Amino acid sequence: MSMPPVGSQPRGGTLAIVGLTLVVWIAEEWVRFLVCLRLGRPHIHVERQVHDERGPVVTLWAGRSFEVIVRVSCAGRLPMPLVVIDDRFPFGVEFTEGITHAAGWIGRRRTVEVRYRLRCQAPGPVRFEGVRLRFADLQGFIYHETFIRQPRVYPVLPPLVDAEANQRTNKRHNLLPPPGIHRLRRAGSGSELLDLRDYRPGDPPKMIAWKPSARKDKLITKEFESEVPVRCTMFVDVSQAVRLGPPGKNALARLIGLSSAVAQAALANRDNVGLAMFDEAESSSLRPARGQRHLVELLRHLAEASRLPPSSSAADLESLLPIAYAFAQEVYSELLDNEVNSFRWWIPILFPRPEYLRKVTLTDAILPWWRRILISEWQQQAMRKRLSAILAWREGYGPGGMALLMEDDQYFGDALQRFLADHHVPHPAPLYDWRGRYVFRSEQKVSVLATALLRSVRRGQDNELFVLLADLLDMNDQLEPLLHSIRVAMGRHHRIMLIVPWMPGIPPPGEVLPVHNERTMLGWLRSATIQRYHESFEHLRRELGRVGVPVICAEKGQPAQLILDKMEQLRVAGITR
Repeated sequence: MSMPPVGSQPRGGTLAIVGLTLVVWIAEEWVRFLVCLRLGRPHIHVERQVHDERGPVVTLWAGRSFEVIVRVSCAGRLPMPLVVIDDRFPFGVEFTEGITHAAGWIGRRRTVEVRYRLRCQAPGPVRFEGVRLRFADLQGFIYHETFIRQPRVYPVLPPLVDAEANQRTNKRHNLLPPPGIHRLRRAGSGSELLDLRDYRPGDPPKMIAWKPSARKDKLITKEFESEVPVRCTMFVDVSQAVRLGPPGKNALARLIGLSSAVAQAALANRDNVGLAMFDEAESSSLRPARGQRHLVELLRHLAEASRLPPSSSAADLESLLPIAYAFAQEVYSELLDNEVNSFRWWIPILFPRPEYLRKVTLTDAILPWWRRILISEWQQQAMRKRLSAILAWREGYGPGGMALLMEDDQYFGDALQRFLADHHVPHPAPLYDWRGRYVFRSEQKVSVLATALLRSVRRGQDNELFVLLADLLDMNDQLEPLLHSIRVAMGRHHRIMLIVPWMPGIPPPGEVLPVHNERTMLGWLRSATIQRYHESFEHLRRELGRVGVPVICAEKGQPAQLILDKMEQLRVAGITR
């Protein structure tokens, strides 16, 4: 039997020492990672700036690109691990160039910065939720992910136009003309000089320009500009029916863009422009005025209304739950942790929801009750319980409020739609209820519009223009309150126009209707929809034409120029009257 040499160690002891060293080192790195992360996370600071060509801005413009700069730093004393930051890109904008993520170390003198450019496609608020942080050690053994919520909303105003309602390519911020240059280029009794002409018999002597007359050795008369402003009030429909469709491409976006173009062109002509927005329940108004401050306020009102999402009383929880839960996992990940928001898997099996609280859905018709309990019901109850806890925390409800969200489908559907709307998350909206009735048909909208029109008539003056931008195609039997208000306005020497939004994909009135040879349900449904739209538009045109109100399709011709031409006719009528 041979003995090992003196001073040598067995091979197993060497491996044990190396393994123990690795375990101690990994444990030390893990403890250091957790301590630095736990003590440094409250001191993480996120700074966000949006720049244009001139510097930081707080208001964006549709159709233009802006640079977003995000800086992440930490004011803690302990060094933070390696971090990868990822800025969450907002909905409704277009990414143009740059990157939304970066890696590095953050500290008191160390900052990780992200730069990228985006383009605002349509007016409306743009919401930045925050920054996602992923911490890891250099070897990649330890990893932690968190989300720093820093919601910030930037209003996106409609694009600037000139006095002819055409989009401007220069002087984007100089909305008013320079001093001494005006838009009302016609003779009148104003104070600004328009032109010099030869003297005609009958001209008042005070209008003679004596110095030019002495130079030309004949009498010269001065002509001054007209100071006859026209008052115009636009009634914009912001009801649920015009909100359907993708944000920025629906009927509401078309009405907002048209209102913005008319308002800017009219204010450039030194006219008074007012705004009234209405829906199924109420209306808000902005009295006619002029000036740059009034224009900015009017554009802000239009921008706030342009991104209103549709909300239905018959919300489809099967389609909204996955969307809301996926968004909550990304933004409210710490509130979905099992330590603070857990769910017991045996609750839907031992204590299922009563049948009288359940709405009949497609899943109920396809799957038997036992498969619904074992598969679909458990997943939906788990997502619903955790989302109910988040909704109750956001809206300030107590435990009773969370129980109400768990049991009442109507209450939970409304809260879920508000949650998605507050974060500007696009979501589908059902057009018909389970009985086949159109959900977004509202007869109260006509009464609200008629009341708002009468209120403007009481406050208005003679020779004023009221532009109704409303979807009244399905209200042929409920037009009597509006017709009464129109007769009152016409009796006070006002003028009224109606601009009707049009559904994308349907030919405008006056064009040749396409012939669908396909004998399918989709083809028949499309033909019936087109025919119903055209018949409703013709009926609306006949009813309002009897009281002298022109009805114009928003997708045909140039409705903005037609409105401006109508204002010019009223201006001439005000001069000659």
